[in-house]
Amino acid sequence: MKNIYSIVFILLFSSAIFAQGEVLTNRTVMEMTKAGLSTEVITDKIRKTATRFDVTAVALIELKNAGVEDEVIRLMMERADSVLPGQPPRTLDAVGYSENEPFDVETGEERRTESVQISPREAIEMARTIAFHKSSAQPSRQNLEKALLRNPDFIKMNLTILRYKEEADLFVEIGFVSGSWITHRYVYRIFDRRSGAVLAAGETTSWGSLAENLARHISRSLKQIKDG
Repeated sequence: MKNIYSIVFILLFSSAIFAQGEVLTNRTVMEMTKAGLSTEVITDKIRKTATRFDVTAVALIELKNAGVEDEVIRLMMERADSVLPGQPPRTLDAVGYSENEPFDVETGEERRTESVQISPREAIEMARTIAFHKSSAQPSRQNLEKALLRNPDFIKMNLTILRYKEEADLFVEIGFVSGSWITHRYVYRIFDRRSGAVLAAGETTSWGSLAENLARHISRSLKQIKDG
């Protein structure tokens, strides 16, 4: 009899641990929708479970195309907004990738570039947020952001600057070109976060003002992509 009680306790304890570790993602919501679960059931599950939702413009379109109801999508956006302030920063390597990339955080499998197929122009037009990662000490984040917010081309893009690239539609890697101690060359690459595609790349120098130079080149690259 003691053995039976022990087995039941272990099963219940294991189930509790498993439930605590469950995290809902866009994929699981789409799978629940595909399975025919009602809106009430899905929203109740979202409210009671830890979540990690992608609510970028591209992700919302994907959810809608998968048949997810607007009420569910709105709740997903609310949950995503509610956890952003408390999310810890991710560990980044020297070139700006998080420790989970290029692997899918939902499955652990290697990411496939064919998961999202959009043109650079579409990626820019759908983007609402942008973030920056520097592998060099200069320029300071504050100076770069100030320079961007003064740049007419960047202002017209109507992009909100975020702190962490994992939360942004677009992100820009900035790095110093090794060995260019005389010319002071810096390179940048603009990525569409969801697809991982490189949308533009370029370089500038620190002569004059590195922050202003980068802001001008990055803004010009974004404008050229959007204008086609």
